[in-house]
Amino acid sequence: MNKLSGLLFVFYMLLLQACNMINPKETIPTFIQIDSVHLAPTVLSKHGSISHKITDVWVYYDLQFLGAFELPAKVPVITEGRGQLQIVAGIWDNGLSGTRAKYPFYTVDTFTFSASPAQTLFHTPQFNYRTTDTPAITYTVEDFEQGNGFTKYSGDTSLVRTNTSGELFEGDWSGKITLDSAATSSQIITIENYSLPANQDAYLEMNYKCDVPISMQTRINYQGAWTTYDIIGLKARDNWTKVYLKLSGFSATYQNGKFRFIIASSLPSGMDKATVLIDNFKIIYFN
Repeated sequence: MNKLSGLLFVFYMLLLQACNMINPKETIPTFIQIDSVHLAPTVLSKHGSISHKITDVWVYYDLQFLGAFELPAKVPVITEGRGQLQIVAGIWDNGLSGTRAKYPFYTVDTFTFSASPAQTLFHTPQFNYRTTDTPAITYTVEDFEQGNGFTKYSGDTSLVRTNTSGELFEGDWSGKITLDSAATSSQIITIENYSLPANQDAYLEMNYKCDVPISMQTRINYQGAWTTYDIIGLKARDNWTKVYLKLSGFSATYQNGKFRFIIASSLPSGMDKATVLIDNFKIIYFN
């Protein structure tokens, strides 16, 4: 190779390298399509119903966070070879779309796959209620199948069990509050006093359907005095829905307090009758 050829070769290699720097090779992702999720039973006698309202998935690839995705989701994963997704169930804290959170009481789904650039792989995550954790998890469930864990707190009427087919969410029984001209308001309260941990996650889960808005409240016995606080107001719902209410803030503020929970409703002006239906009322927390 003469001197001129050598210089041209060097120039060509430098030009090629510069082109690669300006237009680097694009890495094409593999897409993971998640259209829905499945909540499977573990110990039904402990955690009760497997109804859920999982709205999002929080996705990790080999323990590296990729993002939170609203369902249905198409998750791009830039990788080569074989790897694993870790998928965490996401909910709306307190029923609010602006407060999306990972739900701590469901297990993590894993999905192992081989990179397929530009291809779409379909996966349906499966979650379970966690049962073998340290600290342990306490589940308290009122599904009205055997009894009624509520009593009248104030107002004109209380909650009764119903087995009318059009009023059931699942199982054979639900809870029912009827409001009419003779009973225009209702405040029902849990019979049980709950001890919630100060520095651990705690949630209230509930299925409900109602013609009128309802207010969720907590009544706390703290250092010998009872105090009532609003948790959140829930809109009227024509169809059964589920809500997850975060209790950790109350339990951290009122350490060693005793907690009871109130469902309040009233008949608006212009309505002659209204019904509030409740099922699968759960208090769940880490010990």
